[in-house]
Amino acid sequence: MALYEEVFQSKGAVFTIRNAGPQNAHPMLDYMGCVDRETTFLAREPGEFERGFTLEKERAYLAGCQESPGELFLLAVTPQGVVAGSSHCSFRLDRARYRHRAELALSVRQDYWRQGLGRRLMEIQETWCRSQGIEKLCLEVDTANLPAIGLYLRQGFTVEGTLRNQVKLADGSYRDLYVMGKFLDEGTAFPG
Repeated sequence: MALYEEVFQSKGAVFTIRNAGPQNAHPMLDYMGCVDRETTFLAREPGEFERGFTLEKERAYLAGCQESPGELFLLAVTPQGVVAGSSHCSFRLDRARYRHRAELALSVRQDYWRQGLGRRLMEIQETWCRSQGIEKLCLEVDTANLPAIGLYLRQGFTVEGTLRNQVKLADGSYRDLYVMGKFLDEGTAFPG
């Protein structure tokens, strides 16, 4: 398990970025409910997370992430204890052919968009990936999510393909996803 904590001064606020753990289950349920209502760009419909994850399930999930050597789950928390953003990165330990790449997921509450928080969470995850010998970082993003795509492109990701009609919304409409990737440079030490 990689331990991480830093105080990050963004363009408009101060956040503590640290590992998520079982003690964060309740704030994470609130956070996921909020971000799912704010945008259609995430993987769930509003209310779906709360229906699928009880407090105990979320505690168990976060404990598993915390204990896994192939995962780093980070939260960005305000001084008031509000979860403002999260990032999760994971790689396969059980398959040699996939061991060189990691999957990244990132979300930020709308109140904290455009403050550099998403960029900082990505930078930390990239440093961790390099320290783990990961060569490629991968993600999927809704093709209509232009702010996120812009961030990923600025961080060095490229569009590798399009998954047509990959998401079906509650209203019956479909969304495409871009598959994006970034090849990482040589390994570096992770400050945790």
